[in-house]
Amino acid sequence: MFLSRRSFLSGAAATAWGAPSPWRLGANTAVQGYGLYQAIDLIRQLDFPVIEIHPMGRPDPVPRTFPGFQFDQLDRAEKTKLRSALRRFRRITTHLPYTGLNWLSPDPATRAHAVRTIDIALEGSAYLGARLAVLHPQSVTNEPWERRESECVAAIQRWGEQARRLGVQIAVETGWPPSVASFVRLLEKVNHAAVGATIDVGHQGRYAELVAKVKTEDRAKPAAVAAYNDTTIEIIRRLGAKVVHLHVHDIDPATWVEHKPMVHGFVDYPRIFAALREVRYQGVLVLEIGGEPERMPGYLREARGRFLGWLGA
Repeated sequence: MFLSRRSFLSGAAATAWGAPSPWRLGANTAVQGYGLYQAIDLIRQLDFPVIEIHPMGRPDPVPRTFPGFQFDQLDRAEKTKLRSALRRFRRITTHLPYTGLNWLSPDPATRAHAVRTIDIALEGSAYLGARLAVLHPQSVTNEPWERRESECVAAIQRWGEQARRLGVQIAVETGWPPSVASFVRLLEKVNHAAVGATIDVGHQGRYAELVAKVKTEDRAKPAAVAAYNDTTIEIIRRLGAKVVHLHVHDIDPATWVEHKPMVHGFVDYPRIFAALREVRYQGVLVLEIGGEPERMPGYLREARGRFLGWLGA
């Protein structure tokens, strides 16, 4: 484990950025091979008060794929059934579609399809009672980011307006654009009351500032792990009140592959929680853990116990 017992205990005392709040903890339905209702039932049975669902994909079980739904393809009875299944949760969030979409494409048809897909998912999020929807910024890899930044800003502002009308908040997820500075600048330029940021603890590995500090072969060294955690904390502090959502999990120290079960101790959660307390974070923590379907109940149960300990429950 990278966290010493002293670090864990001293940090745990500072994690309660408000009153001890076990109700802040949730999990998403990204369980490969499960059907949507099976995944919802698993999260409910493990007593998570918060759930994150995916308005994309299919509700039936598909091997090596996590379940979801396409709101415009559900009939009235299915919409009612899904909303009823989610009512037992204290808070609902969604992750908007991203796979196979390009809402900055130069092709009008491709762009229109992507925009419409996200529009529908946002409408579905509101219908099901979600008050926050996670959005991946559109990656741009064949030209400098700066050339497309204004288009990205305009698109997110448009979704911010749609979200405001629906009573939902957009939470733009870390990972792109390709540096801490450009991600922070993106949120500052969007500057919309209904738009904040999702900090995914595993999405900082390709940021320019961190890559400049750590060689690939040194990733598992304590100094590299500390630099990674420093980068996450820097984003939290620079964004302040714009941080509205958190995706939590562990990271493989050898490869920096994210969304791992809580077995490595790579992420310094006591330090992250202390930073969240500084910015008076009011959001939830949603587990995004991958793994074999048969092991997911154990992974989620173990993670739940760890986080409830950190949250003072």
